[in-house]
Amino acid sequence: MFQAGDEMSDASGDEDDVIPARVGQAVGRTNDSEVENDEGNNFFRFQRAAPVYPKNMINHNLDGAGSTGMRRTTSSIARISMAIRRSLRLPRRSEARMAPREEQIVIERPPEGPLFTENTRDTRIGESHVPNLLQEIIDNKRLNRYDKVKKLIRRTDWPVCHEIRANLWKELCNTKDWSSSKRLYSDEAIEYDRINQGKKQSPQILADEGGVLNNFDLKEVGSVKLIRLLLIIERLRPEIVYAPTIYPLCSLLLHFNDDDSDCFACINYLLNTKGFIMTAPVQWAASSHTILALVKKHKAAAYVLLKRRLDTTDDSVLVKCIEDWLLWLFQYLPLPYVCRIIDCYFAEGHKFLIRSAISIVYIWSKVHKRGMEDFKGKSLQEKIDAIKKEFQDVATNISVSTSTFIATAVKIRNLQSVTIAKLQTQFEDELREEVTSRPRPIKKVRRTIFCEAFKSCLVDNDTAVELMSYMPERLQLVTPTLAYQLSQDGTSFYNFWSKVDKLDQTIIIIMSTSGAIFGAYCSSTWSERHDRKERTRSKYWGTGESYVFRMNKEMELPEIYTWVGNAPDVSSSECPQYFMSATDKSFVIGSGGCDAIRIDEELTHGMTGPSTTFNSPQLCEEGAFDIYELEVFHVTSSD
Repeated sequence: MFQAGDEMSDASGDEDDVIPARVGQAVGRTNDSEVENDEGNNFFRFQRAAPVYPKNMINHNLDGAGSTGMRRTTSSIARISMAIRRSLRLPRRSEARMAPREEQIVIERPPEGPLFTENTRDTRIGESHVPNLLQEIIDNKRLNRYDKVKKLIRRTDWPVCHEIRANLWKELCNTKDWSSSKRLYSDEAIEYDRINQGKKQSPQILADEGGVLNNFDLKEVGSVKLIRLLLIIERLRPEIVYAPTIYPLCSLLLHFNDDDSDCFACINYLLNTKGFIMTAPVQWAASSHTILALVKKHKAAAYVLLKRRLDTTDDSVLVKCIEDWLLWLFQYLPLPYVCRIIDCYFAEGHKFLIRSAISIVYIWSKVHKRGMEDFKGKSLQEKIDAIKKEFQDVATNISVSTSTFIATAVKIRNLQSVTIAKLQTQFEDELREEVTSRPRPIKKVRRTIFCEAFKSCLVDNDTAVELMSYMPERLQLVTPTLAYQLSQDGTSFYNFWSKVDKLDQTIIIIMSTSGAIFGAYCSSTWSERHDRKERTRSKYWGTGESYVFRMNKEMELPEIYTWVGNAPDVSSSECPQYFMSATDKSFVIGSGGCDAIRIDEELTHGMTGPSTTFNSPQLCEEGAFDIYELEVFHVTSSD
């Protein structure tokens, strides 16, 4: 179960904690009258004004929503901002500043300073009168004054171009393990470059459903570093099952850090520290439900509006509207807002992402509180799709300043870590069975292995690489060799066992007469079938390193189903362990419920069905199949 921010107390609502920097200085407001001349008043002027950044730093909506989203006048923006300020009880502005401005907003030139790193295309260091405060943050962190660090980061609205961004995030992650993490990455990067020698590889996260694949416009050199960084993270942290925040976090770190070992050390810190990165599908599935429950508790008017517009009180329907909340934060919001969220995230953890998502829902409720007429005659699904688009537009065309947005997130009163953890646990328990019963996502990428892939007449090289990448790393150092081929060695179990019986581990690939290709990796030797003492206890043997697979014809890569006990949120002792079984005239791989693969009748016929051991479906459409070709490869270690 995932808990966020337990080590920090959180008053979450003191007006004195939210002291925004000045809008004209921090994000380049163009109208001089919006900047307070009195140095004693440093609050933002919240009228929407022009950003100082290029378009590719402002709108990262990849499907073009930025050009087709909501169009708002400065008057409507001022009204929304005023309503939010009033609801948050922020200090009132003078009537002169509250009046809508009719003059055209002029876009200023972007900062002309040097690029932060060679990885970024347009993220430059620029002048800013917002105080640096880095040393003060470091000093308070060293003295374990985490509440002070949190307040300093919340109240200081650094723009994207501020020089502090070259060091802030890595200083917040700098612990006693920092140097060792950097050395680990450097050593792994050398080995990675030696093995791959320029070959293109893709990390698994690119294939994960629901991932946020926004690199914030890195240059090619930055994209290459990003892919290598993600591949090395996957190799060094195999326990990560599903972590969609890692891609955007790595991308942002590379914008402001040339040394990718620093970026790895930051991510390693986040993975090692409780309350920062969730790494299991069930945790992310539960997060939307947690956010909805918190909206219901802390922003009741927004929750009521959502119910009214969908014309339902069913939370299982309402939650569908906010299931894309990660996209709001990391794909649709402009870069200045993302950077400010991440500033606070590195100090407070996943909890601040939840605060930010609730803030989007709250701002949406202010923008769309009079939109009932738009839903007349629409089906429920059409209403859900329309509201999801509205959330996207609210984030893309955010109608408040970065300072007001952070204030909105901070002003969610009494949002306690224990409450979030309790709700998260509750929804994880409710959703666990549903999530774990889903088939493993289709693999769309090629992994990294440490030797040449085996040669097969049934699968291509990319498939062979993918199959080998799911074997233990100790077995990826030697290329598997062909030990048995049905068309060459004959349809006889006698010939089969004479060649296969003594092999350490095996990869079995089957093609049916209908053209379906599937198979398995077997982690133990088949000679264990002769151990009569052990077989009187159980006819099954093997380990959780085994897996079964089937080829996806559209992707031309295998769908791999590993042992259910490998999931981080289940108890392995309670999971079925029917990995391998055999007699002189048959063998079975992955039983429980049905057999994932069962071969008999002198290697001419077989059956397949859903297996609880691997949570695998029927591996070919026919269920019962005739064998056209069968290959067995010997897998051995380098010893």
